Amino acid sequence: MELVYPQEKYLLSYSEAYAEEQASDDPEKMLKEPEIAIECAENERKGEGLPEGWVPATTLWLVDGQKFIGRVNIRHWLTPHLMQFGGHIGYMIRPSERGKGYGKLQLALALDYCRAHLRDTIDGGKVLVTCDDDNIRSAKVIKANGGVLENKVENFESGRTVLTRRYWIEL
Repeated sequence: MELVYPQEKYLLSYSEAYAEEQASDDPEKMLKEPEIAIECAENERKGEGLPEGWVPATTLWLVDGQKFIGRVNIRHWLTPHLMQFGGHIGYMIRPSERGKGYGKLQLALALDYCRAHLRDTIDGGKVLVTCDDDNIRSAKVIKANGGVLENKVENFESGRTVLTRRYWIEL
């Protein structure tokens, strides 16, 4: 199991994961359409053509052989909005692979990537990882990777108020 840059050779499995996510009842759809996923990831990494308020970010895919398991997005720095909601690292596991410990592994590998490649761009040698207050699985993943809860803040996202947990992890 490893984190890799998005590549064509994983696109069939990614497409299957995309279909799973679209069919799920999860309101937060985090995967891009397969036709544009690789190009979008490259543009985000370079900071090209980003929507207003977005920052450069590295997208990596967790794969097992040829199978796409999940996606992690590592933001290179934080805006005031990302300081409250989003943080440095966002991640997801495809619906059929949830509950198998992959989230914990994926975040650990993402932290290793930050240590190796982004230490100079991340202020203070620590990363912020957030999750909704009611997302107990994600909170456990973050804590298992050394996350220390700083606080909980209210955010208004997608037309609703969300209580967000803010964790810091030392690199």
